[in-house]
Amino acid sequence: MKKLNSKYLFIAVLFLIAILAFLVVKPFINAVLSSIVLAYLFRPFYKILNKKIHSSISALIIVLISVLIFVIPIIFISQTLYKESLQLYNTLLSSDINPIFTDILDKVITYISQESQSLIRSIPGFLINAFITLFLFYYFLKDGEKIVNAVKELIPLENKHKDIIVKEFKRVTSAVVYGLFLIALLAGILSTIGFIIFKVPHPFIWGLLTMVVSILPGVGNAVIWLPASIIKIFNNDYFNGIGLIVYGLIFISGFEILFKTKLISYKSELHPALIVLGVFGGLALLGFTGLFFGPLILVIFITFLKHTLDKH
Repeated sequence: MKKLNSKYLFIAVLFLIAILAFLVVKPFINAVLSSIVLAYLFRPFYKILNKKIHSSISALIIVLISVLIFVIPIIFISQTLYKESLQLYNTLLSSDINPIFTDILDKVITYISQESQSLIRSIPGFLINAFITLFLFYYFLKDGEKIVNAVKELIPLENKHKDIIVKEFKRVTSAVVYGLFLIALLAGILSTIGFIIFKVPHPFIWGLLTMVVSILPGVGNAVIWLPASIIKIFNNDYFNGIGLIVYGLIFISGFEILFKTKLISYKSELHPALIVLGVFGGLALLGFTGLFFGPLILVIFITFLKHTLDKH
């Protein structure tokens, strides 16, 4: 009886510690998941570099390169958006615009100002998450195989099912990355062509911005071409303004909606319905990393279910 009570006490303490451990990690779940995705994406480059350079230095170099890859475009895009926004604002003020639109413009500027203040307040939290992401990214690169093997040992499944989960993670992640970047690249090309046809200034810069926002979930490339269309209409250029709206709906946003899910589904060999549920459910639950882990969670659930049915 005493031995049984000790067993239950141990389980209760273990359960309590597990809850506390989850609460400790919870604020940084996205940072952990982001570092896993980054480590998977950059691991091929790490392996190439690691053949010539020590693992620690190789991992550090890859981390620094990844920071430059993300930071340089963000700085460039921010500067471009700032300059274009000022130019747009001055153009709208100097144009003969309906008072209703002037009022809407003032409200938009007020909203952007308020959101900017919120963004500034969130910078400390962002920096902490960025540091944790890069710190874990470094160790996932350096000790990735050891960590994967350790995690596989903890999974309460047969080895063949463990291998399936790891295989599905690789397949789903590569499919999502492949789908996102290919569709974003095509959206950037198509939008650039549209901007040239309908005489939007700086078409290549705006095409690049369209490509970037196409990667970001929940944003959509219409935030680039739709304002450009409205500005054309405000300036009484109805042909190019309306033409760009029609072109954007059919060839830019329409193309993205039609082919993104199909492409990811094809590459991952998962049913499109599972991809849609996984991607959008993952986005709601985890944010950007949900793009990768949403479908994966559903795949793991199905794997566990099959494992349970096979045992019975």
